[in-house]
Amino acid sequence: MLKTHGFNILFTIIFISLFTSILLFYRAEVGNALLRDHLFPRHDTFNLASCQAWAKEVRDFNVRADTMANKVTVLVYHRVIQEKDIKSNLLHNDGSIVDTVIKKSNFEQQMDWLYTEGYTTLTLKELELFMKGELNVPEKSVVITFDDGFKDNAYEAYPLLKEYGFNAVNFLITGLIEKHDHHYEPGSFQYLSLDDLHNSCDVFEYGSHTYNFHKRTPDGDSFLISNNTKVVQSDIEVSIRHLDGSHYSFAFPYGEYNDTSIQLLRKLGFNMIFTSNYDDVHVGYPTNEIPRKEIFPDDGMKEFKAKLGHRR
Repeated sequence: MLKTHGFNILFTIIFISLFTSILLFYRAEVGNALLRDHLFPRHDTFNLASCQAWAKEVRDFNVRADTMANKVTVLVYHRVIQEKDIKSNLLHNDGSIVDTVIKKSNFEQQMDWLYTEGYTTLTLKELELFMKGELNVPEKSVVITFDDGFKDNAYEAYPLLKEYGFNAVNFLITGLIEKHDHHYEPGSFQYLSLDDLHNSCDVFEYGSHTYNFHKRTPDGDSFLISNNTKVVQSDIEVSIRHLDGSHYSFAFPYGEYNDTSIQLLRKLGFNMIFTSNYDDVHVGYPTNEIPRKEIFPDDGMKEFKAKLGHRR
């Protein structure tokens, strides 16, 4: 009996050792498999076309010559998080908030000001027609965009945008979209789920921010401009598939691009291509280098208003 018990213990130790060795040897492959398992499959689509129909409609603003816009500001946000949920992972060493996060209270104040001032949020189609001189829009017009597709966009920003009757654009890193929904953990690095996309598609229209190329090389270069054209094209084509074949809008990761990047996106059929160049949009501005003004965590209302052209 004692001998049998000893044999069982020895067998268990050997089995655990062998299993552990196999796991260690294939740890990268196992890790990647587990990581990708909860993400949306690369060969499927988000099936958003029906709930995005509103974004293709163009309103007749019926504005007089003295109340029409001669410029439109495009704002860009990344993350909106309640102050109590901003932990050390979202802070610099000096305690300041990282550039891609703003407090929800600041965002609410900014949206409330836009609403009180009578701003109209334009769709991308309306912005395109304005840029081509084919649509007159109100003097107080703005386009609100978000980059990356973080889950807090659906839980913190979406309800406020909906409350004020605003629409916005969300440029998604489609390879990070979750195929199943998970409990929202404020302040953590979570991305939107497929359910989140569908639940917020009455406010957000969606564009591409690549499939899996929102990365930098060890030298600090953007994947989008450091890889060869065929590799980049392959990545972006997956994001197009995810977005139901839509190749209408694209935002450059980190705002970095070159002539080759623009040529490739034009070849793939993208109409509206967004940068992080700091400027307003005017009639005649090229739709392949649309400027945007990023909102930072230390922007007070004075800075926010100034980015929209208000100097007081």
